[in-house]
Amino acid sequence: MKILLQKIDPYRQSCLYFKWTFNSVVLVAVLIGFLWRHIDGKWADIVFNNSFIYLPNYLVHEFSHRIWCMFGWEWWCYASGNGMETLVPLAACFGVLHIRGGRYLLPPLLYWLSTTLYGAGVYAADARAMQLPLTSSDMVSTFAPGEVKGDWFYILEPLGLLEQDVLLGRCLMFLAVVSFVFALWSLWYYWTHVDEYMEWERDYLC
Repeated sequence: MKILLQKIDPYRQSCLYFKWTFNSVVLVAVLIGFLWRHIDGKWADIVFNNSFIYLPNYLVHEFSHRIWCMFGWEWWCYASGNGMETLVPLAACFGVLHIRGGRYLLPPLLYWLSTTLYGAGVYAADARAMQLPLTSSDMVSTFAPGEVKGDWFYILEPLGLLEQDVLLGRCLMFLAVVSFVFALWSLWYYWTHVDEYMEWERDYLC
């Protein structure tokens, strides 16, 4: 396990190496619980679906469809939108851990990841209900609610999970809340532990 952690986080920058206390664990858990309880409120749409983050997520989603659909694997053609939209920030999170000082990029990347998880959750939960408007991968055509089936219908149906769409969607939205809280907590931790990181880098990396 220690070797695996060193491979993932060689500079000890992630929350895996934070100095957790009982109070800090409780605070993070309470914050996650509070935000999750209000996940259907206006705050969630403002935080996870604002104009600043919508465009990059939208472009990654739609261009992923267009690129991967050329290879003819129908299931991944539908899954590639949300799949790549989430994998890009997730890969970036792991990538910056291998850069000395990359921890300062982790909070915005975790926030980015949280927005993609939230979007995926919202649309996954709508797979059967089809109450959300949709946009075609040509980025021009739009469809009214119920006019066409969304990506998640074609993702879940072959897996026999269509009846679990709401549960899966809520799970993804919960992960979005967790990622968002850890983005905030990481930002605070890095800000208040600068000397600790500088000391560790001086003693172990120089």
